[in-house]
Amino acid sequence: MKQLLTICLTLFVTFTISAQTHKETITKEAQTYYDYMTNQNFDGVLDYMYPKVFDMAPREQMKMGMQQMFNSPDMKIEFLNNDVTNVSDEKEVDGVTYAAVYYNSKMRMTFLSELEKSDEDKSTFIQFMKGTMASQFGEENVQADVETMSLVINMDATMFAIKDPKFDGWKFLGNDDAMQMIVNSIIPESVRTELLKKE
Repeated sequence: MKQLLTICLTLFVTFTISAQTHKETITKEAQTYYDYMTNQNFDGVLDYMYPKVFDMAPREQMKMGMQQMFNSPDMKIEFLNNDVTNVSDEKEVDGVTYAAVYYNSKMRMTFLSELEKSDEDKSTFIQFMKGTMASQFGEENVQADVETMSLVINMDATMFAIKDPKFDGWKFLGNDDAMQMIVNSIIPESVRTELLKKE
């Protein structure tokens, strides 16, 4: 009986250490990925993206899209911070390991094309944009500054961490509306259901 208890305790400790290790590793890798995003290192971001995404959207095309979005003459987008808040347990399916990464992101959008407009036009525009963003992220998560013509958006979001033996290390796949079709075609439904269930 004492021996059985010792074995069970050893297994529990081993499992706990293993769980901590995968969470720590994913958190560290995800933070590097987010730092690349914050610093607009698009090659770094794409290196961390799950490569099967590029079967549906070529890497160069995605890089070009990011460059256009972040270097638009009309609007400047900056990530102020991206912080991992939680990592789920792992789930393995067909030799591929998955985990959900929960994070908080703060982003500033500056509307450069509106800066020279009249005060009235600026105020109308920024209030309209604030309302649009508030309907998506919640009123309490959107701050407007008419003087700088910018919005600061605070959001909680998720992405998937994927460890596929075909590729090196953990890779990531965003889990937002824009990526939904790609996510559904890559991440098995059982994985999505289990990892994203409310705790």
